[in-house]
Amino acid sequence: YGDHRDLHKEYRRQRQMCIRDRLSCCSSSQVGTRWRTSVYMSIKDTAQSIIKSINEGDTLTSISLSAENFHEDTVKLVSVLVGKKLGGIYVTTSRPSSHIRAELEEAGADLSDLYFVDLVSMTVGGNTSDARTLFIESPTMLESILLNITLLERRLKSKRRFVMFDSVNGLSIYSEPKVLREFINVLGNSMRIKEIYSMLMTVKEQTDDELSSALNLLSDKMIGE
Repeated sequence: YGDHRDLHKEYRRQRQMCIRDRLSCCSSSQVGTRWRTSVYMSIKDTAQSIIKSINEGDTLTSISLSAENFHEDTVKLVSVLVGKKLGGIYVTTSRPSSHIRAELEEAGADLSDLYFVDLVSMTVGGNTSDARTLFIESPTMLESILLNITLLERRLKSKRRFVMFDSVNGLSIYSEPKVLREFINVLGNSMRIKEIYSMLMTVKEQTDDELSSALNLLSDKMIGE
């Protein structure tokens, strides 16, 4: 319980800092749009762009994928990252983590340093017994997402770490745009401070200009936009 109280205090502190000094937190002079990639990219090109982004010292990237192959492509990207010996946290808002884990196992990915934050399974009555997954009761509980990422981050063994957020669009179903933008700001800057490489996944066909602009302002790099 003590850990959770501390984490709640940290979340409130980060949130207040970002609201009070939003221009400083989200200024384009700090994070901006330093790089843009072509609209038409294969998943291989996307993976190479992510690896390049990591090697160049970026900490937060927004990645836009087409709806047609979105789930398949996110699994491929995680497989590449764990294959590069990065430890990771996969936050899923659209599918039960058990399905994603099964697909990664089928692909032969090394899951020894990969954990999940699952916002789906408890809502739909799915399997919630996996020890490597923290389950959240509802996708509306945005504060719990950051708290659970922080708890799992302590378990990661690798010095090179990532968080994949699959997807921002999934949360937009449950949260007002202003609340979602505020959460993205807090999440992004919290991971930036911890130097955890974060990927905010979006479905190209479901991302409006307002959300795209918010991500553009926060991100070090936009891939696939």
